[in-house]
Amino acid sequence: MTMEPIKLNTSSDLENHVSFNDLDIVNITKLKTSTVIGICEDELFEPQPLILTINMGIPRPEACDSDNISQTVDYDCVRKTVIKFATNNKYKLLESFGEQLSRILLDKYKLSIIELKIEKPAKYPDVDSVGFVMTRKASKSLKFRHYENNIFYLLGSGIIPKK
Repeated sequence: MTMEPIKLNTSSDLENHVSFNDLDIVNITKLKTSTVIGICEDELFEPQPLILTINMGIPRPEACDSDNISQTVDYDCVRKTVIKFATNNKYKLLESFGEQLSRILLDKYKLSIIELKIEKPAKYPDVDSVGFVMTRKASKSLKFRHYENNIFYLLGSGIIPKK
C-alpha cells in the first residue's frame, strides 16, 4: 500500500490540515474552577469542582521576537475567561461544556487549534476523576455561533432573541 502526499494548494486546504506539530503551544495545566454540571439529582444545584488542562495552538507569535504580551495569547486572560464561563453557566454534560468553551476560546484568542481536557474529580469514591478530552480546530463559522443571542446565529435559525 502506498501513501499519497497531502497536496495543499489553497489556504483552505492548509486550514483543514492544521495540527499541533505546525504551531507553538500556549498551555494552562490543571486549572481549578467550579460549575453546576451533571445529570444526577445531587449535581443539579451546587457547583462542583472541575480541573481543566488547555493546550492552545497558535502560529509562531511575533512575541517571540518582540517580548510583547499583546502579540501572543495571554494565559492570564484565558484563565479569567474560563473561570467566568464556568461560574456563569450550567451544563448537563462535560462534552457540551467543553464544546462551548472551546468555541469561545478559539474565537476570542484567535487560536488555530485547541485541546481541552476536562476532569470532574471525586465523582465516585473509588475513582480519582472522570473526564473528557477534545480537540477542535478554528473555523470561520465559529465566530458567529458561540453566543446564543448572536444576531447571525438567530437569523440562521429563525429564533427571536429573548428580552
